[in-house]
Amino acid sequence: MSKLSEIRILNILRAFFPIQIIFAQLKYNLISMIYWAFLFMLISGTFGKAFGVPYLFLSPEYLGDVSSWSFALLGFSVGGFIMAFNTYSYIKLGPRYSFLAIVSRPFYKFCINNSLIPLTFIFYYIYKMTQFQGEEELSSSWDLAIYNLSFLCGIFVFILLSLFYFFPTTREKGEKIDHDDTSNNPIQSVAQNSNKWYNYFRTEHERTYYYFGKRMKLFQSRSTKHLDKAIIEHVFAKNRINASIFEILTIVAFIISGQFIDYPLFELPAGMSIILLLTMVHMLFSALMSWFHRWTYPILFASIALMNYLSVTTNMFTFKNFAYGLNYDDAKIQEYSIKSIELDHKKDHSEIESKKNIISILEKWKEKTGEKKPKLIILNTSGGGSRSALWTFTVLQNCDKALNEQLSKHLNLITGASGGMVGAAYYREICIRNKNNELKNRYDTKYGENLGKDLLNKLAFSISTNDLFFRYRSFIYDHQQYTRDRGHAFEEHLHKNTENLLQHNLGYYEKYEKQAEIPLMIFSPTIVNDGRRLLIASQSLSFITKNVDCPKQVTSSYENIDFQSFFAENNPQKMRFSSVLRASATFPFIMPMMTMPTEPGMQLMDAGIRDNYGTKTTMDYLFALEKWIKENTSGVIILEIRDTKRILINELYDHISLIHKITLPFGNMYNNFPRTQDFDQEQLLKLATTSFSFPIDVVSFNLRESRNDRISLSWHLTKQEKIKIAKAFYSINNQSSFDRLKVLITNKKPI
Repeated sequence: MSKLSEIRILNILRAFFPIQIIFAQLKYNLISMIYWAFLFMLISGTFGKAFGVPYLFLSPEYLGDVSSWSFALLGFSVGGFIMAFNTYSYIKLGPRYSFLAIVSRPFYKFCINNSLIPLTFIFYYIYKMTQFQGEEELSSSWDLAIYNLSFLCGIFVFILLSLFYFFPTTREKGEKIDHDDTSNNPIQSVAQNSNKWYNYFRTEHERTYYYFGKRMKLFQSRSTKHLDKAIIEHVFAKNRINASIFEILTIVAFIISGQFIDYPLFELPAGMSIILLLTMVHMLFSALMSWFHRWTYPILFASIALMNYLSVTTNMFTFKNFAYGLNYDDAKIQEYSIKSIELDHKKDHSEIESKKNIISILEKWKEKTGEKKPKLIILNTSGGGSRSALWTFTVLQNCDKALNEQLSKHLNLITGASGGMVGAAYYREICIRNKNNELKNRYDTKYGENLGKDLLNKLAFSISTNDLFFRYRSFIYDHQQYTRDRGHAFEEHLHKNTENLLQHNLGYYEKYEKQAEIPLMIFSPTIVNDGRRLLIASQSLSFITKNVDCPKQVTSSYENIDFQSFFAENNPQKMRFSSVLRASATFPFIMPMMTMPTEPGMQLMDAGIRDNYGTKTTMDYLFALEKWIKENTSGVIILEIRDTKRILINELYDHISLIHKITLPFGNMYNNFPRTQDFDQEQLLKLATTSFSFPIDVVSFNLRESRNDRISLSWHLTKQEKIKIAKAFYSINNQSSFDRLKVLITNKKPI
């Protein structure tokens, strides 16, 4: 290509306004470009695929279904983000193009020419969504056509509403260009320019631009040299004010809509909530920039520093999330310190009474099995959001049915983390209801379908419209008032999905566990303050936390804290059971850390941080009861229900790139986190099988067996993922595990 041709191409690009805006965005508006890059990464699966984030956009659910309404709502939110992008871009870049001040409807013209990035995103989304719906959701061609049309209609509606606001407020009197300027050929006039190419980067002069205007025709910009600068600045200043007012009104409308979250119509798709959040942040930042300009960044940093200071020294900006049912009265607040932990561990005879109670439960359990020396089964279930909840429930239901309820009869303890404990708790509740004749068929498939329902929509909407801004709404539970936030939204959604079967407090299960009608459940959320574990159950667990049979020098760190003992003054049995489940399943940022009634506040987070499979709790339990188990059972079966196999089929390792070498020390801590727990717990099991005086057998059921068969870690499952979970029980490896479990329980070899 000749030098002259290169110059002509460069001149054309410099004169074509839509291309010029792209360059200006990259140069002056990098924040907006980062937002768009983030959205492209979400849709493509480059970011968040392991957590199922792309599926929230590619398969949005509304009122329990993927429908035209869900896509229309998602499109509406995308339209909001596009207008946020346009308004901020106009505020940021508009004054750099003075010719906009003398055209009719300057903001409208700017939006048309600023559409390359939004249009690229829309087409890319439609491509990815159509592909995903066809392959993963098995949608028909007709459904795909309706989904695409609904998505586009949603975008159009928001943009149309926005333009109804801007049309009457952006018309300025002055010279207007609504006709073609035929005196010049746009391409030819630029190409014949004889100026040196580098002069464009060395001189300041008013350029001629070619832009799309009325009826999408190409127009040439007019000179503004004859106009007073004050007039041009007045035009843009007025438009900035109008844009800021529009942004503020939109933010307020979104926040107000969050106050109706309890109504089903406002359980908006999670993908829509994510885009709403990005839109509000973008609009808020845009409004601040329009008023404070370059002072925006110092003001933001100063505001964050002030909020952080006030959150420590006052009750402002603390954003506490409560364990519903516990007493948070000032007179009942416990001191949380090494001294208070030590005093709790030294309470007189509490561990003796606790152990007597558990042994009494074990005696009743043994009697109900009808065997002289039964097998004692302990369930260890892994975390993993909805996939683990549904997988755990599926394994328990199928095994119990095939074994004629021998599994539930021999099951004595359930422990683990996060979603797995949700699924196990739901199955345990169904067993209670079945025994009480409150439901007919405990193996009905509808219960599994309930666990597969979306749990993320209400949660995500609460984050985007309530939790980050105003938390003035409250509710009453057991005569006490608590703040509404995304933790409350999660619990309400869980109760709705499970037909309110889990709508109890923790103490409700005490009598059933004492009579050995159901297995004991031990939850072990992590205490963020110091890394200890809070062991939560309806029974006292002092016999575990105090380790009475250990040498004193081993117990000096007080790793485990008994919930019943430490919070004895706060009505521990009245804690809402769904709050117990949530404390054990508080995935960082998705759900808020739970603040217990202590000073300073004890913060609880996901049990999987310390013990994702429940092995540590199981070993503590077996150690404390070793003598009884040896004398009264024929051994222990540890039933592992895992969302991921320890060593995946076709597991591969990639080459380490330059960027990976920089990020690997940090990424290693996250990516290998489950693996390191596996290594540690394998060592615990190895020591247990060789050290305990009774046999221990481990039977594992794995959901994901192959490297390429990933199911997202999320509170939202696609139709294809639900099918995968249902089929996983019948894999060759899992059927082999079932046969082994049957032999161990019944002592009968498989046919």
